[in-house]
Amino acid sequence: MTGIRLRHLAFTGPNIEPAELEFDDGLNIVYGASNTGKSFASKAILFVLGASTKLPETEEIAAYDGVWLGITLADRGDFTLYRATRGGHLKLYVGLCKGPNGNGEVLRQTHDQKRIDTVSHRMLDAIGLANKWVVRDGNGKKESLSIRLLSKYAVVGEQDIMSESSPVYLSGSPQERTFEQNLFKLLLTGTDDSAAVTVQKVTERKAAKAAKIELVDELLAQLDAELGEEPPDKKETDEQLKRLDQNADGLLARLQNAQNELDGLVIKRRAMIDHCRELRERAGELELTLQRFAKLHAVYSSDLDRLHSIEESGYVLVAMAGRDCSVCGAPPGAQKHNHAADEISMAHTAAAAEARKIEREQRELAHVVVSLEAEFVGLSRTIDKLTADTEKLDGAIQRLRPQEASLRESYEFYNSKRIEILKVLDLYQRREKLAARRTEIGAVSTKREGEPAPVGPDSTTIFNFGETVKAVLKAWKFPDADKVQFDGMANDITVAGKSRAANGKGVRAVLHAAFNVAVVVHCIESNLPHPGFLVLDTPLLTYREPLTSRHGDLSEDEAVLKATTLAEHFYKHLASLKSYVQVIVIENSDPPSTIEGVARIETFTGSQGNGRAGLLARPA
Repeated sequence: MTGIRLRHLAFTGPNIEPAELEFDDGLNIVYGASNTGKSFASKAILFVLGASTKLPETEEIAAYDGVWLGITLADRGDFTLYRATRGGHLKLYVGLCKGPNGNGEVLRQTHDQKRIDTVSHRMLDAIGLANKWVVRDGNGKKESLSIRLLSKYAVVGEQDIMSESSPVYLSGSPQERTFEQNLFKLLLTGTDDSAAVTVQKVTERKAAKAAKIELVDELLAQLDAELGEEPPDKKETDEQLKRLDQNADGLLARLQNAQNELDGLVIKRRAMIDHCRELRERAGELELTLQRFAKLHAVYSSDLDRLHSIEESGYVLVAMAGRDCSVCGAPPGAQKHNHAADEISMAHTAAAAEARKIEREQRELAHVVVSLEAEFVGLSRTIDKLTADTEKLDGAIQRLRPQEASLRESYEFYNSKRIEILKVLDLYQRREKLAARRTEIGAVSTKREGEPAPVGPDSTTIFNFGETVKAVLKAWKFPDADKVQFDGMANDITVAGKSRAANGKGVRAVLHAAFNVAVVVHCIESNLPHPGFLVLDTPLLTYREPLTSRHGDLSEDEAVLKATTLAEHFYKHLASLKSYVQVIVIENSDPPSTIEGVARIETFTGSQGNGRAGLLARPA
């Protein structure tokens, strides 16, 4: 199967029994008294498919809060669409249900070409018409096909089916005719207008041109305001710039040389100061060391004096050895005592050795001191020289700074003056470009170029479709069906040269129904996408009872048609299309008894206690 099949329509609400309407494949007939909800059912189908935004306000619907539409989407299986009776987004449930079945997928109510989570995209995708574009006007402006735009080829309301307007011109608005013809072409050929090139309307071009010129004029006015009331002459400004550049020739180089020379002196001075500081630190260390060595020399001298004294005393004592004792007078051989002569000798020897050692160290210290003093003197001289050189550099830097400052000031003045002149020249350049652009815009033609693109189906397709309309009406045993044509200019059916609009309501309804059925048959025979279901509201109006119908007496052509067996053949032909399309006919008159068994028939009696009164329960 292709397209969509409707399985059930159910209304639910708190504290009320669900109201249900079941549908079979093939032919379905809902008939009965007026004001029983038959037409309301067709509008509810459009509402749940997202083709309309709200339900008609009736007393009965107030008791219900949800609508459930069971559908089969091509070969993808069964689903149920749910929508609150007050409108809003929808939910899509897997399987056929009349209450929540799992979480469901939220589908947006408004068609959006850029989104796939809309009910419109899902339905069109199942039909095979998703992402199709239809040209709206002679300038090629395109609109994305939505389920709302396609809906009148699937659900034909009572007012539309008897209207004098062409079945193609569904809106009745002359401004929509190009779009409606191209939508008709899409259905009959399967080819959309996505390849069409869009151009602006003449009025839009004129408005756009005027807007561009206005914008350019505003920009020109801004530039003129920046140039001032008495702007400088452009040629004189150019010459002024040349003179300025000539006078400043080499100024930047001189400034850079002065800066480099000054920077070099400053760096050299900094290096000298740093080196001098390091030398002073070294001289300070030497001075401190010499002071310490002087103290050490004094210690050495004191120690030597002490040692020399010990050495001299020991020498005297040793020299007295071998003589009569100075104390007892005993000769050396008779002396029984040793007045520590050995110890004195040893002390004398040790003092002499220690003195020699200190003298040696003192000499070494003297050599070191001489070396350090020489280094200190050298450092002092170097420091004095660096100080003098630094003072010379200070003088050179002080002499160079005014020259560098003068060059810098001259360059800054030159640069600011040059920027000022360049700004004026830039304003002139921008103004020239805008003036040229304004001339270009003014020269652009706003007239239409070439012929507008063809609108609607080509003549061959129209002829073939007319033959399909004729075949449908022949199958219905419509009088003069062999004289039926489809007028490509009026986009409507004529019978023996008589337009459909010139007939009574009942005949117009039959011919309109034939048009819609022919569209489906043409798509089936050409293997083209179609909705898969067709709802016809009161196509057999001509079979009404004048005394009970609000549509009044029959016209002459309606009376002729009513006398035929068209109703029987009409239903049988629709039933024969069961394998390709589902048809739901809403009628006031009883269907012929001969079609029982080939259609599912639902009857609304209009009275309580006599079968089913209507679609929805009446409020108590």
